[in-house]
Amino acid sequence: MIVTCPVCSTRYVVDPRAISAAGRLVRCASCAHTWHQMPQDEEGPRRIELTAPEPVVEHAPPGRVQLPALPRRKSRLPALLWTLYFLVLLGLIGGGLWWARDQVVAYWPPAARYYDLLGVPAPPAPSELEIQKLATSRDLQDGLETLVIQGEVVNVSKTPRKLPKLKVILQDGDKHELQSWSFDVTDDQVPPGGVVPFRTSVSQPSAAVRGVVVTLDTRALSGS
Repeated sequence: MIVTCPVCSTRYVVDPRAISAAGRLVRCASCAHTWHQMPQDEEGPRRIELTAPEPVVEHAPPGRVQLPALPRRKSRLPALLWTLYFLVLLGLIGGGLWWARDQVVAYWPPAARYYDLLGVPAPPAPSELEIQKLATSRDLQDGLETLVIQGEVVNVSKTPRKLPKLKVILQDGDKHELQSWSFDVTDDQVPPGGVVPFRTSVSQPSAAVRGVVVTLDTRALSGS
């Protein structure tokens, strides 16, 4: 027969022969509640498969039976809740990285590459080295007309930076490239706020030159 504790609802399997017609005093092994258990009428034989319970090492007074607890079924609800919580958290993180991608790239410029791999549009990473005070002039050197380009590279970041080569692009009035070349400025790292002047020139430039662009040759820095 199956006996249920009226306090904690723990169920027990008890040999019906252990409960006389007048009933018997029993005690719950889970909450120690004691009550008078009357015999139950069995409708028919029932097959109950149970794992062997751990023995309760306690001496019960005469006339009182210590009931071994039935193993409780483990609920799957906590696991489902944790899975749902994880999925919601993952969605919130993904949404945050999507909507705040501008700030993420600004804080960590290499993130722009990962956004690009995922097919997510992201703003270009801000440059940590800026070219300032760009100026051009024409001069005669060794009897040849020479175009002189000069300016400064400023480290606007908060950490020392390796200065890559600078690339000069000569353009015509329609901004088509006429000529380009790269040159080294310094092998030393530029400290935060540091300013490095540069100067380069080209002899006998094309008469169609109308614009000069100077950029960081990051491909040269990476060795590609």
